[in-house]
Amino acid sequence: MAARTGASVGVAVTITILGAMSLGLFVTTMVFYGKAQSAKSDLDAANEDYEQFVLPQEREHAAIRAIRDEASRERKTVVGFLAMNKSELMKTITGEASMGMAELRERLAGIEGAEGLSLIGLIELKNDQIATLDTQLAAAEAERRAAQAAARDEAQRVANIEGDFNNAAASMQNEVKVYADSNKQLSEGFTAIEQRRIDQMESQRRDFILRQQQMQATVNELTQENIVLQDQIARLLGEGGVDRPMPLNEEALVDGTVNQVNSGNEVVISIGRNKKAILGMTFAIYDDATDIRIDNETGEYPAGKAVVEIVRVEDTFSRARVISSSQGNPIVRGDVIANAIYDPTKTYKFVVDGLFDTDGDGVASRFERETLEALIERWGGILVPEISGDTDFVVLGEKPILPPQPTVGAPVATIQEYVRLQQEIQRYDDLMSKAELTSMPLLNANRLQTLIGDFPN
Repeated sequence: MAARTGASVGVAVTITILGAMSLGLFVTTMVFYGKAQSAKSDLDAANEDYEQFVLPQEREHAAIRAIRDEASRERKTVVGFLAMNKSELMKTITGEASMGMAELRERLAGIEGAEGLSLIGLIELKNDQIATLDTQLAAAEAERRAAQAAARDEAQRVANIEGDFNNAAASMQNEVKVYADSNKQLSEGFTAIEQRRIDQMESQRRDFILRQQQMQATVNELTQENIVLQDQIARLLGEGGVDRPMPLNEEALVDGTVNQVNSGNEVVISIGRNKKAILGMTFAIYDDATDIRIDNETGEYPAGKAVVEIVRVEDTFSRARVISSSQGNPIVRGDVIANAIYDPTKTYKFVVDGLFDTDGDGVASRFERETLEALIERWGGILVPEISGDTDFVVLGEKPILPPQPTVGAPVATIQEYVRLQQEIQRYDDLMSKAELTSMPLLNANRLQTLIGDFPN
């Protein structure tokens, strides 16, 4: 019994020791497990922090290794080395070491042409643009100097022309003075001759009556010649009808008659395709041919009682619409029609110059002269540049106005325009003088419009 009891106690002690050891081992295991978990958490956190700077797959990248080696040579960390290089790079590019990449990109985006280019590429692009602008600037400067030189040459040429003109004027004044002196001498000689004649008449009383009759006959002849000469001088100088057209036989101005008057402002005229009638052509309507006479006081042709425009052309007649008419004087069958340009048997030749106001806006211009010339050609007339023996009409508008003479430093374009206007005015004066000397029919826009009807709208 005693032996069995001692063995039981030993087993119990052993179990107790084993339990205590197991408990201690469990506690120790739990302590180590807790520390291991804490260390793992710290390791994970450290890896997360490390991955913010470099990812595991990036660690063996050639560029990363090169940065690491260069940082090691300078005894710096990779991050410190990159931060220092970024600051130096930003300071080199922008002058501000603290600027970030986002702000740098915003600034580059605001530069024209920077999209898709590197910074060096952008610098090269801007350098090319600057070189191009420098080249253009040099070319513009050369053109400016050439234009200034041309302006100076033109100004000198104009000055030379003015000098020649002044010299010619002075020479003409001297010639006039010489002529005046000669006239004075002739007058004095005539006075002496007259005195001698009086003396002779006193000494020859017996021939007084005969001589008086002879002289009276001579005076009558001279008076008649003087009247003729004064009339010719007045015609040459334009007195007593400066701008009057040469009266034409009124029957020659009649082109046809009104055959029929329809309702709805339509008439039928005796001119058709067989007489070269044209759509849009206008005619002035008169009661009869004797109404187409020049007014001796105004020098103008009277306006017709109506104006019609051809709207449809047939073989032997045309239909026309009435575009204007007089109150109380209606169009009737048998009225005559006239258009100064139109003649189916003849082509009239016109010289046209000056400024015209064909649209009635009160402003005359050379562009509206082209409208009038186009109308004359459309209706069968021929435009010629100068007056010749076969010219039929001279049509003159308003005379161009010469502006003040440009100064020496004026632009070349201004000087050229001034010279052009001088030439136009000289041509205008020459045409008017030649028309008056040759008694050429001279029309203004109003007279031409009266004889052909209103211009088409």
